[in-house]
Amino acid sequence: MNKLVIIAIVFLLVGCSKDLEKVPLDAPSTDTFLKTEAELQAAVVGCLSPLNLRFGENPYIIAFDMYSDIAVNRDNTPHAMWGTPTAGPVNTIWNTLYTVIARCNFLLDNIDRVESANEEVINQAVGTAKFLRAYSYAVLSQFYGDVPLVTTTLDLADAYVSRNPKKEVVDFILTELDAAAALLPVENSPNTMTIPQGAAWALASRVALYNERWDEAIVAAEQVMAQEGTQYVLNTDYEAITHRAGKTSKEIIWAIQFNYTDVFHETPVSFRSRMASGYCNRIPVQALVDSYDCIDGLSIDKSPLYNPAHPFENRDPRLAMSIALPGSVYYGYQFETHKDSTKCWNYNVTPAVRVDNLDATHTFASFSGYCWRKYADPTEEHATRSDINPIVIRYAEVLLNYAEAKLEKGALDDKLYEALNKIRRRVNMPEIKSGQSAAALRTIIRKERKVELAGEGERYFDIIRWKIADDVLNGPCYGRIPNGLLASAPTIDENGTPDYSKVANASKMRVIQTRLFNPAANYLWPIPDIELQTNKNLIQNPGY
Repeated sequence: MNKLVIIAIVFLLVGCSKDLEKVPLDAPSTDTFLKTEAELQAAVVGCLSPLNLRFGENPYIIAFDMYSDIAVNRDNTPHAMWGTPTAGPVNTIWNTLYTVIARCNFLLDNIDRVESANEEVINQAVGTAKFLRAYSYAVLSQFYGDVPLVTTTLDLADAYVSRNPKKEVVDFILTELDAAAALLPVENSPNTMTIPQGAAWALASRVALYNERWDEAIVAAEQVMAQEGTQYVLNTDYEAITHRAGKTSKEIIWAIQFNYTDVFHETPVSFRSRMASGYCNRIPVQALVDSYDCIDGLSIDKSPLYNPAHPFENRDPRLAMSIALPGSVYYGYQFETHKDSTKCWNYNVTPAVRVDNLDATHTFASFSGYCWRKYADPTEEHATRSDINPIVIRYAEVLLNYAEAKLEKGALDDKLYEALNKIRRRVNMPEIKSGQSAAALRTIIRKERKVELAGEGERYFDIIRWKIADDVLNGPCYGRIPNGLLASAPTIDENGTPDYSKVANASKMRVIQTRLFNPAANYLWPIPDIELQTNKNLIQNPGY
């Protein structure tokens, strides 16, 4: 890890004076910091605060989907954002998460200094630090593979660390999360900075699943599931989960906290349509829209309910709850992206009036023809200020983690089906009947993860761990036909991915960008170039 980063971390955390040989009179010192409960609470906030990281207008969690096949950042292709050692996110994510780790290490190394805090406060602080350190390593290891495992505050002489094998890092993560769960509070308070016990188990279920440790994923998920109905509940209103109305939902297990006053993000302006005063430059793409089944539970290439002339009818309700579709009402305007629709209805006035339709005529209107409804809440007054907390993990994902781990372990029992059907019942989709083959269940689970968690930052990690990224992240990324509809449904494969090669008018679809994915390199991100320059003990990943 870059030694300059370590120095900066210490200075930011403790506010050292220029003379390091003296204890400052007006700020904490590394020699005394954490002496009081107030200082301990400040240290915990210091561990959390780097996770308010944003890429442009979006919190980093939301931005992760722009690296995948279901969404697009109009301004950058995915490989431009992570395909070279000098790419901005490559360096930013590394530095941000190692900042969190260094601050957690400092807190844990010096917790014995605290003199005036009760045991409960100390335990919660230690549990929070252990959880955040484990989370940081979970993300780092998924992006970069082998990473330096630093578990104590480093002196400059020790700063030139080497990379530890990913298995060793994952072992540490799961051990840390088990320890954190024993210290964190049981109560789930999703709209606060308090991290609950269940977050440690939920994250463990994800980490174990991502690393094909099926038994550990199942056990961790079951710990959360045991608290269903008290601490963790599927929200009856799916659309509300990512809006302001859902901020207190006990489906949310852990979310990054924002507020309107000073720590806000600007997601609405990048998600909203042009008629709603947005840029619509972070958008869902056609491949996601076509991945949602019909209400009979069949994919659009197999369902008799699918009508190419009315492609959004009879579809999984999550489609219209997650994505602004042509013909729907969005921020009080008729949302229509057909290029001939030069006028649209404005329902924000009574009676409604016809107005010029920027979503059809503006040069930079949605390049895909769609916009996000997730994290785009019409009750928010300001396009450039949002306090919706981006969700890191919620209960529906835990159920999906559980189902997938059971499948891959070969335990195709009633509990697996019930975990899936709880999620589907919420949106009135047909239940999955027992007796499915392993291959059929794998398709069901992968499609369910794709549509249930769309727009929430999980898709990139799924296509990487399933080793399908070289299929879905290579070639053209499509938007709708600008002045028409597809003549027929695309073919949907076993992973829920549309193939447009047999659609008669597919050539008329808008190509938003052409993507590149090199399987020899891109299943891991490169180590940031600046880290290699300052630490010769680090070795670059293959292919970079």
